[in-house]
Amino acid sequence: MRNRVFHQAKIADMMFDGVMTGSGPTLSCQMNGSVALGVSGLHQFQPEALGSRRPPPAGWWVVKYHVEERIFLPDFSRAAIRELSDEFGLVVLADGKVDPSDRIRQHYFFTSPAWDALRQWVMHHPRLAKTYAPYDPYLPRWYERAIIEAGTLSAWPPPFRPPGRGTAWL
Repeated sequence: MRNRVFHQAKIADMMFDGVMTGSGPTLSCQMNGSVALGVSGLHQFQPEALGSRRPPPAGWWVVKYHVEERIFLPDFSRAAIRELSDEFGLVVLADGKVDPSDRIRQHYFFTSPAWDALRQWVMHHPRLAKTYAPYDPYLPRWYERAIIEAGTLSAWPPPFRPPGRGTAWL
């Protein structure tokens, strides 16, 4: 399993892992659960109790979509929420506000350190990454994007070419 982990961050004394699963790139917290990246966000609310289940605690949660609670974040301050949001590209959801589309959530993930780490992971584990490539229901074409971006980044900056005949320097 260790080679499926592409990113780790410790925030507010909790360890979060970016890991490859059958759902594609996933945020995992060993003590608290997991959620697919790309459709997840951060929401402060009181989850509903379903059936005979005890009501989950009120507070900050990593959610799938808008209210499907996945990872409880006990005693998280606003600063810790912002840090987790920035680190894994998770949108902060507000009650009564417009729910961001999956496309916006995916775009935010692609601006995060977790995405940078996933792109590096693809380059360091090419065969394993290729086997996980089809697992993209929540981050469509993440593998292709990682390959394209990694190739572009490795080609920049262009190699220095000294001026030759017919080349003018301004």
